[in-house]
Amino acid sequence: MDERLINHALLIFFASCLIGPLLGALLGWWKGFASGIALGCLLIGLTGLALAGWVAFQRYESMAGTEAVQGTLLEFVEERSRDADGELTTTVSPIVEYTAPDGQVRRVKGLGGSQQKAEVGEAVEVRFRRDDPAQAVVADFQNVWGAVLALGIFGLFPTLFGLFFVGEARGERGGIVRKEATPAQQRRRMQLTVIANLVFVGGFVIAAVGDDLARSLGAGFMTIGTGALLHFAAQSLPPAAAFQARFIFVIVGLGFVVFGASAWVLAG
Repeated sequence: MDERLINHALLIFFASCLIGPLLGALLGWWKGFASGIALGCLLIGLTGLALAGWVAFQRYESMAGTEAVQGTLLEFVEERSRDADGELTTTVSPIVEYTAPDGQVRRVKGLGGSQQKAEVGEAVEVRFRRDDPAQAVVADFQNVWGAVLALGIFGLFPTLFGLFFVGEARGERGGIVRKEATPAQQRRRMQLTVIANLVFVGGFVIAAVGDDLARSLGAGFMTIGTGALLHFAAQSLPPAAAFQARFIFVIVGLGFVVFGASAWVLAG
């Protein structure tokens, strides 16, 4: 359901991956390396984020016109394909059978890797269009919102790197004078840094415990990311450290938070 929408979004994103570096190279030749990298990354990243928002809105509108029914997991099927390097990859996709109000029994295939914890014969929710019951989707996070998550991740990190190089470009122009921290300011920064370190270490402990490995890693990664973001907050206390140095914590922190949250949600 909505496969054409996803394909169009991916085509636009891949186009931005071509256009971004080209425009970035032109700007870099004119204004300097950092400016060029910033433009290329921001064009790719903001395109990805915009597409994620667009697909999310369209998917929300589409799901609002569906009905839910309990289907039955019939089997898992293996699908083989070759990646860009020519290597063979195998994914396992669930096949779910459902019966719409018209009484006709139909089947729908979920995305590869979804319903990993389900067993054959278990009930699985399916959502189908009221006007066309054959248009259906397995109603879990991966099948409904997986494309939004992927586009969001593809958009987030180029955007973060773009912002980093915006700071680099500003630094190339110079002229930023920073004051020395007072003893009180140093004390506040140290206190927040200690808290950030405790949270950071706590994330590794959380990732190592728990019966559900995926959930434990997800929670641990989110905690580690929170610790990195607290380090950014500590370095941003006045007088703030250099933008490039502290923004690294944002990139690392959001990276851990996003991947941790993704692991947590997909594990459910």
